[in-house]
Amino acid sequence: MAGSMLAASQVQAGAFGVPTYGTPGWGRAFAGGSMWKNDPSAAFNNPAAMAFIDHNVAQVSVHHARVSLKYKGNVYDHQGDPRSDRDLEFDPAGNPTGNIIDNGPITNDGGQGGFGKALPTSFLVMPINDRLSFGLSQVVPMGAQTTWDGDWKGQDFAVDTKIETVGLTGSLSFKVNDAFAVGGGVIVQHTKGFISQNLDLLAAAGTPSSQLPLGLPPGISDALIRVKVDNTSFGWFAGVAWKPTERDTLGLNYHARIRNKLEGDYNIHADQYSYDLMTNPLFPPVFGDATAIELAFPGLNLNPDGADAKSRLDVPASATLDWVHEFNDRFSLGASVTWTQWSSFKELKLESNGNTLVVIPYDYKDTWMYSIGGDYRVTEQLTLRAGVALDQTPTRNSTRDARIPDGDRTFVSFGGSYRFATEPNLSIDAAYSHQFVDKARLRTVNQDRLGGASMDGEVKAKGDVFSLSATYKF
Repeated sequence: MAGSMLAASQVQAGAFGVPTYGTPGWGRAFAGGSMWKNDPSAAFNNPAAMAFIDHNVAQVSVHHARVSLKYKGNVYDHQGDPRSDRDLEFDPAGNPTGNIIDNGPITNDGGQGGFGKALPTSFLVMPINDRLSFGLSQVVPMGAQTTWDGDWKGQDFAVDTKIETVGLTGSLSFKVNDAFAVGGGVIVQHTKGFISQNLDLLAAAGTPSSQLPLGLPPGISDALIRVKVDNTSFGWFAGVAWKPTERDTLGLNYHARIRNKLEGDYNIHADQYSYDLMTNPLFPPVFGDATAIELAFPGLNLNPDGADAKSRLDVPASATLDWVHEFNDRFSLGASVTWTQWSSFKELKLESNGNTLVVIPYDYKDTWMYSIGGDYRVTEQLTLRAGVALDQTPTRNSTRDARIPDGDRTFVSFGGSYRFATEPNLSIDAAYSHQFVDKARLRTVNQDRLGGASMDGEVKAKGDVFSLSATYKF
């Protein structure tokens, strides 16, 4: 339930992080970071590098991501049987007869999911004097969106997920001397999320099948829970930049962990029987002979009419070391190493009115991303670029689930810039990045509150990002 807020979009830098670069950065697979000459993305990624930009420069980028997910494997109900399609039978008057039409086990390979999404970023750098520079940016540092087919086998594990963070930043840099600079900034970000999750109410109530009333068929207590949350939070970042030679630029930046407490509400969509089950703990079943059987469900504290919901989804701390070398006036090469403190993400907890509804363990591990790429200036107007990045997943085999079917990935990127001869201050950039994602093995047992089903299979994912930007010097 709460965990599906994090279903991997696979266009990310591991789990639910999103690279915060303009189109040129995507074309190089993020190699060299923002150490490239006159790169305005330094306003967020490494504010110290703004000190080496000698004129006002603005850049607006739009990245369009397309991601596909395919699950292949088996899913079993809480009794260990293959999950089936069951339809409740009604009499001509529309009343439940107590019978379930069992259509048998689901026989498709598993299911497919994915999404298409446009992500905008923008940067502005303005030198104040010979030593100080000011920067503004709009970035999307965190996001995930996944929609699985309605009939996929794992619908008890994840259905729809959308979470997005939009951040606005301000930063300053100070040039200590011609070769060294420092910088820092602050970010205010707004996060909003939406998830939907199938819920087995009897399993959520902690009621074993042996205690079910005689004649009560399986599968009648299914419901759909929808959760909406949002929050505004603050963070900071800092960096240093050093030019040891005329042709080399080194940078080190650090983005602090942002604590993100999400608040909102949930509601539950269910049939009348399930509604009564949640609102009346001494509810006599209407199925079968339905004599004087009354059951208590002490483990069920859900309100189908809606209630407050709270969770927490922090942005982890990260640090990046960047290097750019200009071999000559035409060819430059960059490399980067990024460490992300994903180990700070241990679990996801969903609470409501002081009650803990569910706690899902993730136990992430710290990750590294390595990238190399470069630019080649073909003419005064045309520059081509390419890059490769290897990005580790923070997920573990023991806790990976369908909400975050994340695997190690390889970015392969291409791009180019064109500077107009009639307007030399204006350039247009385009980039394409394809992600090859390792298969993610899923051997997951869902929590009882989420139905107690189990999954044994794998998810194959792939992603494409198309990016376009305009950069203007003034």
